[in-house]
Amino acid sequence: MYQLPGPPPQPLRGWQQCQRRRLSLVMMMVLLATLVTATDAMGCPQKCSCQQRTVRCVKQQLDKIPEMPLDTNIVDLRYNHIREVPTNAFAGLSHLHTVFLNENQLRRIEPDAFRGLPGLKYLYLNKNRIVEVAPSAFDSLDRLQSLYLHFNNITTFEKGTFSNMAALERLFLYGNQIRRIPEGAFAGLPALKRLRLDDNPLECDCSLLWFRRVLHEARQTLLATSSCATPEQLVGKSLADLGEDDFHCTKPEIVSEPRDIEISNGQTAVFTCKAHGDPRPEIVWMLDADEIHSDDTRINVLPDGSLRIDEVTAADAGMYECRARNNMGQVQSRPARMVVSNEVIETEAEAPKFIQTPPAEVELKVGAALVLHCVVSGAPTPSILWKFNNQNIQNGRIKLFGNGSLILPVATLDDGGVYSCYAGNAIGNVSVNATVQVNGEFLERGFA
Repeated sequence: MYQLPGPPPQPLRGWQQCQRRRLSLVMMMVLLATLVTATDAMGCPQKCSCQQRTVRCVKQQLDKIPEMPLDTNIVDLRYNHIREVPTNAFAGLSHLHTVFLNENQLRRIEPDAFRGLPGLKYLYLNKNRIVEVAPSAFDSLDRLQSLYLHFNNITTFEKGTFSNMAALERLFLYGNQIRRIPEGAFAGLPALKRLRLDDNPLECDCSLLWFRRVLHEARQTLLATSSCATPEQLVGKSLADLGEDDFHCTKPEIVSEPRDIEISNGQTAVFTCKAHGDPRPEIVWMLDADEIHSDDTRINVLPDGSLRIDEVTAADAGMYECRARNNMGQVQSRPARMVVSNEVIETEAEAPKFIQTPPAEVELKVGAALVLHCVVSGAPTPSILWKFNNQNIQNGRIKLFGNGSLILPVATLDDGGVYSCYAGNAIGNVSVNATVQVNGEFLERGFA
C-alpha cells in the first residue's frame, strides 16, 4: 500500500549542535594526546638534551648508541664509552646530517654501520681506538662531505673502504699507524679537496709509487699531506715531492720458467714460475694464451707463483705460460707443454726419484710465505714425509699437500731451521734438506 512521505527532517536545535561540537573537540584532544604519547615514546633519550632537532649526549657515560627521534638532524655523542657502532645503528634517521662520535672507545667500524643515512654530510670518528674499518662501513653515503678518522690506531684498510663517495671533500686519516696503502684506495672521489695522511709510518717503497703518481696528477685540485717513515734516506719527506727515481723500482724478471710436463691421468702437475721485481710481481697463468680464471678447486696458484693442478685430466693438456707484472711493467715466460695420457701407464717397480726439490738454502722475511716443493716419481707411488729439525710435521700452521708441497702462509722467526723431505716406497727411499733462514721484525701491520 502506498504511503505518503513523512515530514522533512527538522534542523538541529542549538543545544544539539553544541553537543556535537564538544564531542568533536574531545575526539581531537584524544587524538592529539595519542600523537604526543607516540612522539614521547621515541623522544629525547635519557641523559640527553634535545632542542631544535639536535640531540646532545655529551659526557653521559653512555656505552651504546641510544634511540633518537626520527626527525633528528644532529647527534652529539662525544666523550662517552661507546665501544661499537652496530650494523644499521642509525637506521631510519633519514634527516640526520651530522654525527659526532669522537672521543669514545670505538675499536672497529662494522659493515653497513651508517646505512640508512642518505642525508649524512659530516661524520666525526676521530680520537677513538679504531683498529679496523670494514670495507662496506661507509657504503651508500652519497652526500658525505667530511669524514674524520684521525688519531686512531688504524693499521691497514682494504681497497674500496674509502672509495666511491661522490660528495666527499675532506678525508682525515692522520695520526694513525698506516704503513701501506692498497693501490686504487681513493678511487671514485671526484670532489676530494683535502686528504691528510701525515703522522703515519708510511713505507715509501715501490708499493706506494702509484699513490705518488695520483698525488702528482691531482696537485692542482687536491691538497694532500703525507710523509715517509722509511726508508732512511726518505724519512720526513713528502710523498708528493718525491721523484719516481726515489722509489728504486724494477721491472719484473722471470728467474725460473715452467718446463714441459708429461703426466698420467689423475696425477698432480706443478708448473714453476719465479720472478724478481720491486714491487713484488704478481704472477698470473695462461693456458693456450688465455688467462686462467678458473673456479675449479683442482687448480691453484701457490704463494710462490707456482701453478698446481690436482687430478689432471685430458682437458688440462695444452701450452702453459706465466706472466709476471707490477706497476713498472710485465714479462712473460716461454710456453711449457703439458701432455696428458688418458690411461694410467703401467710401469715396472722403480725406486723414488726427485723430479723437483726445494732449494738447499732459503732466506725470507718475517711475515712472508714459505713454499717448498718436493715432487717425486716412483712405482709404487712413494709416500712423502716432511720433518722440521728432525721432528715430524703435521698439518696445522704448516700445510702439507699430497703432491709433496709444503706451504707456511706466514713465517715467524721460530720457523727458521732445517726442513727435510723424505720419500719412500718398497724399492727404496730418498731425502733432501732445505735450510730456511727467517729475518726481520714481525710485520704486524701492512700489506704483503
